[in-house]
Amino acid sequence: MSRDALSPRQLSVAVMTGGLSAAAAAAGRADWRWLLVWAPAGVLLGWLLVRRVGRRPLHPALRVVYGAWGAVLLSDVLARSAGRLQAAGAGRGSGVWPLLLLALPLVWMGWGKGTAFFRTAEILWLAAGVTAAAVLLLGLPRVHWAWVLEPAGGWAQSLAAGGVTLSTGLFALPFLYKVEDEPGGVHRGLLWLGGLGLLAAVLALLAAGLLSPRVAAALAEGPFFAAAGLLGDSARLEGLISTLWLLPDLTLAGLLSRSWGEGPWPAGAVAAGLGLALAGVPALLTAEALCLGGLALAALTLILSPGRS
Repeated sequence: MSRDALSPRQLSVAVMTGGLSAAAAAAGRADWRWLLVWAPAGVLLGWLLVRRVGRRPLHPALRVVYGAWGAVLLSDVLARSAGRLQAAGAGRGSGVWPLLLLALPLVWMGWGKGTAFFRTAEILWLAAGVTAAAVLLLGLPRVHWAWVLEPAGGWAQSLAAGGVTLSTGLFALPFLYKVEDEPGGVHRGLLWLGGLGLLAAVLALLAAGLLSPRVAAALAEGPFFAAAGLLGDSARLEGLISTLWLLPDLTLAGLLSRSWGEGPWPAGAVAAGLGLALAGVPALLTAEALCLGGLALAALTLILSPGRS
């Protein structure tokens, strides 16, 4: 493999790790049954997109759209993560400082080559995967299954939350032309995407079964992390899981920033996302709006012919 080439696994791992950020945000606010619908639907849509793009760069106009939407999503990730950091400090201080603290490592990551970022994502996946597995192993035996069967959230909001989670896979498409030729490698990535859909549904099931849908809906911030806190009967575990989950948050933000290209551009994407977050744009973004934006991006990818390889 050449130094600048990527492996299919590196792309799949980045999507899975980054997707855990959106999956945790949806858990407790979306019904796991509607999230489950997205697992096969996401694989089918992903197959169509991979077949359309192939091993070719995206259309030049489409790259601009990816960059613009990536900055919007990046602002949402920064705002969501900064909100958790501020909540961990009992809500004290200005919300600006957590945003700046999150943006600094992303700017540093953005200056490096894309290959370095995707190698780092493989390492972050090990930590994030172990954390998710520990939460599931500790949590599933404590689930109150009667609560699991209760409706959680509206169907539209739940479907939208699933769409937002699976739309992480869209931001692997700009790199397909850099992937080393490996028989079946890209299509194995669709299994990772389906796995992300299943995992998002399980996290939502866990939050509902530990908290109950009514309690989860009443929580202002992070029902999933509140549910994780119950596993150790201490707020300390909630804070620990919330902190460890910054790894998926940073991976997702880094993947979105990479939609701006190489060189200093990803750092510019972080600056743009930070500016949007400071301007309060994430507060205007509903799950439905984010999902529709992702679906529009997927439709444009299918319509616009890829560039030449």
